[in-house]
Amino acid sequence: MEKLHLLALLLPILLGLPLLYICDILWLRPERIRKKLRKQGVRGPRPTLFYGNTQEMKRIRQEAVSAQKQDTSNYISTLFPHFLIWRETYGSVFLYSTGAVEILFVSDPGMVKDMSHCTSSELGKPIYIQKSRKPLFGDGILVSNGDIWAYQRKVIAPEFFMEKIKIMIELIVEASVPPLEAWESMLDDAGGSREIDVDGYLRNFSADVIARACFGSDFTTGEEIFYKLRQLQKAISQQDTLVGLSAVW
Repeated sequence: MEKLHLLALLLPILLGLPLLYICDILWLRPERIRKKLRKQGVRGPRPTLFYGNTQEMKRIRQEAVSAQKQDTSNYISTLFPHFLIWRETYGSVFLYSTGAVEILFVSDPGMVKDMSHCTSSELGKPIYIQKSRKPLFGDGILVSNGDIWAYQRKVIAPEFFMEKIKIMIELIVEASVPPLEAWESMLDDAGGSREIDVDGYLRNFSADVIARACFGSDFTTGEEIFYKLRQLQKAISQQDTLVGLSAVW
């Protein structure tokens, strides 16, 4: 009986602790961040629990598509119309949420310049990015911070000296020949004018340049590797729909 009584006392505590943790991650902690920024004059769209502002992002994007308001010369109006609307409403610096992650949007040139001069290891890639991209990038320079980033930056810096860049330019020119020839052939077959979906060509072109510059081979040699990397990239990108909840674990 004593054990049952003790279990009855501990059960609410055991159940309550995870709920408190989730509540802190999803609402209390983000709200503390928002409160600090509000005191500094930074505002933003009001988030909802679990989803943050993601539902509003989808709504604005769908409205932009249905109204055909995309500007083909400005990719932001097509991919991120919510940024344009929020910038008009809240200014060049505002805060929005993807769930448990608060993101500070900065388009003020002066502030961006000040941030670029900051060398603190605390200002770097966020933890949730490191976790979600680790299968693809590991601890590479694109996701690392601090001493790890500094060491890798020092190692690769010589590869971007002008002498090396000149060699890369020749490789880039060589890699650009196949897609250009393919496009010219398609245009000739179509009588000189047609629409070409260049996404796949540009992706293969980028892979070809990387293969030539880094591994001394062309894209066809490592095609299977690049294909697997592409599949891994797609799998990881699907997690971005829950990017806000990734902070929980």
